[in-house]
Amino acid sequence: MIVKNEITVPDDCYRLPGATSWIAGDYRIDLLVPDGPAPAAGWPAVWLLDGASCFGTCAEAMRRMSRRSDATGVVPQVVVGISAADGDRARRQTMFTTPRDDRPDAGGAGGFLRFLLEEVRPAVAARVSVDESRATLLGHSLAGYFTLWVLATAPAAFRTYAAISPSTWWDRPLLDEALARASGDRRVLVCIGEWEDALPPWQARAPGAAEALARRQARQMVTGAREIAALLAGVLGEERVQFRLLPEEDHASILSAAIPRMLRMASVS
Repeated sequence: MIVKNEITVPDDCYRLPGATSWIAGDYRIDLLVPDGPAPAAGWPAVWLLDGASCFGTCAEAMRRMSRRSDATGVVPQVVVGISAADGDRARRQTMFTTPRDDRPDAGGAGGFLRFLLEEVRPAVAARVSVDESRATLLGHSLAGYFTLWVLATAPAAFRTYAAISPSTWWDRPLLDEALARASGDRRVLVCIGEWEDALPPWQARAPGAAEALARRQARQMVTGAREIAALLAGVLGEERVQFRLLPEEDHASILSAAIPRMLRMASVS
């Protein structure tokens, strides 16, 4: 372990060769650069929210799939992960949400977006040549809500948006109104797991199953994701929006299944 800015972080960056990490304010930034020289315009870049949860998975998927771009449709890309440096996942409630009167701990989405665009993006560009016109943002759960909010409020910030199991329930009226005004040539991937409104067989038999099922049914994740994708298809065009209901996946397992689909969409020039 090493200490940077009095925050302890792993020094092996998930043991991935060629990956580096640093601390920026209260956040940890992880960076993986593909092997070989960058294209003339720079590398495409994938920006992962909750990087501590998915950086290694995405980096390995990119490396493996980009070895055979002709077969997989995935090209080499820079992978950037952003997460709370202290590992406190509870901070996501602030980082990725818009204000709500009943949640005094929420509402940090605007500040986090400014940090991402004004501090992290220049820091990455100083380390590696990136093609800003081929940037992809991926977020899961509340970070998926944030991803859709960025698409609605600052669409030019990224070209491709991947909202995985987005928490559309956080403020659905705000999201609907904002996304109805979306414009431009953005591309969107919305993925949701088959079991996100229900319970997988093993969880249905576990203690607390009734409470878990009630919570899922109240949030209507599958319905919300489907409706948001349909709204965006009507605004941006059906050819720019993909909705994927992934079989036998739930809210926790879906990321590993969704990342290859995101990488394929992000690879289109």
